[in-house]
Amino acid sequence: MITGSGAICDVCGNYILPIDPKELVHTFGVTGIEGELHCDNACKQKLIDCPRDWTKLPDGCLTWR
Repeated sequence: MITGSGAICDVCGNYILPIDPKELVHTFGVTGIEGELHCDNACKQKLIDCPRDWTKLPDGCLTWR
């Protein structure tokens, strides 16, 4: 999500600080959630590696139980 303080990763809940030019804010979507979601580089790879198995994601906005 994008806040007044910057981008927050919707996977892990951490701020995305693109101080390193290799760190990017990526957008993605999830069926059943309206609007764009955002993630950092590491969480983008985690999303790719765990297709629809949310239990493999770190604790954060998508996995709060």
